[in-house]
Amino acid sequence: MAYRAVKATLLSLCISPVISAQELQFGDTLAAMDGMFEEQVMEMPEVLTAARLRQSQLDTPASVTVIEADTIAALGFKDIEEIFRLVPGMLVGYHSGFGEKAPSVSYHGTNAPEHRRLQVLIDGRSVFKPGLARVEWVDIPLAVEDIARIEVIRGPNSAAYGANSYLGTINILTKHPSDTQGKTVKYTSGNRDVENTYIKVSDRFLNSDYRLTIGSKNKGGFDYYENSGEKLDNRDGSDGVFTYFRTFTPFSSTFSMEWQGGYKKGKNKQIQTLDEDLITYLEPEDVIAEDVFIWTRFNKEFTPNQVGQIQVYGEIFKRTTEWDACLTDTLVNAYSIAQPCGELNQNLDERKSEIEYQHTSTWSSDFRTVSGMRYRLDELDSENYNGGYSNNRNTSIFLNAEYKFDSILTSNLGGMYEDDELNGDYFSPRLALNVHLNSNHTVRFIYSEAIRSPDLYEKEGRKIIRLEGSSISGSGEDPFIYGENLLGEGIWIATGDVTNETIYSHEISYFGNFRRAGVQVDLKIFKDELNGLISQSLDHDPALPLVSENHIVQTGFEGRVKWDFNIDNHIALTFSRIKTDDDFSGNNEKVSRESSLTAERSGSLSWISELQPYTTLGLAYYYVDGWNIPRTIDADGEGFNFQRIDLTASHEMKLNKDYSLGFKGTIQYRVDDDPLLYEANNYDDKEHYYLSIQLNF
Repeated sequence: MAYRAVKATLLSLCISPVISAQELQFGDTLAAMDGMFEEQVMEMPEVLTAARLRQSQLDTPASVTVIEADTIAALGFKDIEEIFRLVPGMLVGYHSGFGEKAPSVSYHGTNAPEHRRLQVLIDGRSVFKPGLARVEWVDIPLAVEDIARIEVIRGPNSAAYGANSYLGTINILTKHPSDTQGKTVKYTSGNRDVENTYIKVSDRFLNSDYRLTIGSKNKGGFDYYENSGEKLDNRDGSDGVFTYFRTFTPFSSTFSMEWQGGYKKGKNKQIQTLDEDLITYLEPEDVIAEDVFIWTRFNKEFTPNQVGQIQVYGEIFKRTTEWDACLTDTLVNAYSIAQPCGELNQNLDERKSEIEYQHTSTWSSDFRTVSGMRYRLDELDSENYNGGYSNNRNTSIFLNAEYKFDSILTSNLGGMYEDDELNGDYFSPRLALNVHLNSNHTVRFIYSEAIRSPDLYEKEGRKIIRLEGSSISGSGEDPFIYGENLLGEGIWIATGDVTNETIYSHEISYFGNFRRAGVQVDLKIFKDELNGLISQSLDHDPALPLVSENHIVQTGFEGRVKWDFNIDNHIALTFSRIKTDDDFSGNNEKVSRESSLTAERSGSLSWISELQPYTTLGLAYYYVDGWNIPRTIDADGEGFNFQRIDLTASHEMKLNKDYSLGFKGTIQYRVDDDPLLYEANNYDDKEHYYLSIQLNF
């Protein structure tokens, strides 16, 4: 790893004089290209997430997809995870990894049931769970209506955000309170038990701008799953209420404070998840989910060229799962005990706390750096998943530097060093060389390394079955614990031998802005080597201990073409082609799971048109092919297909100077006949529709 980083650094130092020597004769060609695009129709987008610097997409050290609030609204998205169908190479599926049917979002796929290789930030705050690593999209206390834009870094980004920014990074940026002054009341209803409410109040109090959101979400999930040819009802719906509060207070022209807080409580229905040979359920099991966070950031401009910020946040993720159950006769007879019954408890309490300082320096017009340090505490408390309490501490420092050698070449060199109490230390480097063909076109050459560190459950988990109010005789008040009373240590025990997953990523990409035509083109070819993958189910079966040994290689190409046909019509096309190679010696038999969320081909086509003032039509087509292909020796099939057409129409009526009334309707139609990713994910009908009415004042 160190050799590769040194080699990349030397390359950046050696290539600049070569390019400078050729600049004179190359400059004539670039000038001619500039003349082709004199009339600017489409602006050059800027991004914040790629290197923690505000950069034009021509200068970023990564391929970036930006999705704006106008696009989200025009295409009728009501669930955050669905938005990522617009990102090339990104897949959105549903699984039953921890009970409830949960959305699984990934860049380039890999493992679907326990997908844990994508970093997700909201205004820079990570919502990646620390105990059982995952992102639970359903339980994020955030309304789609409060999103200003989303930046998706398509590729490893541990150099900027550390471990778990493995395949990519999503940063959801919410609307600033000063940009959303006023009040909004919105109600959405549709089939599949959709019923959402949204209330927003945004105003100014003393010297502070604030926005308060209160809302609720309800949806029914999939209709049925098949078992031995029989259709059985699914229990995978969800409902919940949430609130979100954001403030901004400028103390002076150079010093400000931001504050956010949120809370969400809901119920996620599920079907039986424990081994039916061990447990007989006396009532349905549901997960009561509670998420709460508090976040603050201080921004200080020491000089126009030296800016610092301190970010502090704490999060609590609580999952309560309690229901009446008994051990089965099979287990009772095997151990010659009376049948114990009681309250089964699979409660889970996760916490994450972090403090970070970031400093941005502009040393000259050609040289900028951003550096900083952070400390994070991860905690897991669960008698059933972990045998009690455990924690992990992570300390890290980072540096990203942008240097423009001349008008032709921009280099980005960065890395993060992490000292992790459970997983050791590691350095994640990234080098990007951006060759500017002219002021509107660039070609990137990027090499990066990243890690995903095993979570607390993978390292120290100990799964047991705990029946409260029952002893082995069935009459005592002490809990009966299968895994302690009978087996001594636990049904499933973590081996503690797993280590960091690593990825070595190679990318050549192109970003171009054809101003006169109103076209932006984003293309990427890649080769990613993923090593030390933990591919088994996280049940800690002593007979099949977790290991970090699987290796796969992903190669392919992807892209996005955006065309502003005119001021009222906008078209976007995305496409992706991925090939996964897992035929390597040393891989265990579970390596096939690393393709369960990977699709060979995927893409989207969208059209947004303003038919007349205050009337918008959005049309989108989503396509996934070769999804969840069986890869075992005896497997037969070509995987699943996904095709959906969405149509959204919206209209706003101005009632008077201060009031307006909005109407929106969306209908989704599944063109294919396949389940969604898994055989268990089925709907009774192909149509999904929902309508909303919104009052602004």
